[in-house]
Amino acid sequence: MTLSSKHELLCWVIGGVAVIELFVHLHTFNVIAATYYYGFALLSVVVFLFWLRFRKTSSPEPSWLRILSNFVLVIVTATFLLYIVGVATWYEGVATWYE
Repeated sequence: MTLSSKHELLCWVIGGVAVIELFVHLHTFNVIAATYYYGFALLSVVVFLFWLRFRKTSSPEPSWLRILSNFVLVIVTATFLLYIVGVATWYEGVATWYE
């Protein structure tokens, strides 16, 4: 799949904004069924962005696009890890309620 720099930039911007919007709508510290649905969507966007970054390309990408993609991947990964920690913290808190 060959994308121009503009199309790839659009994918990175939309993916980054989508991850932030999904995280805003998560109920991470009050886990309900929607938390898992949004979490699955969040994971799907993260996997797509990792695929976009590490796919084989025939031509080298511009340095500004490489810097932007690495920055977005750091933000996306941190957001997903924060989601995981939030859900795990909620389950830990629930476990202490029943002791």
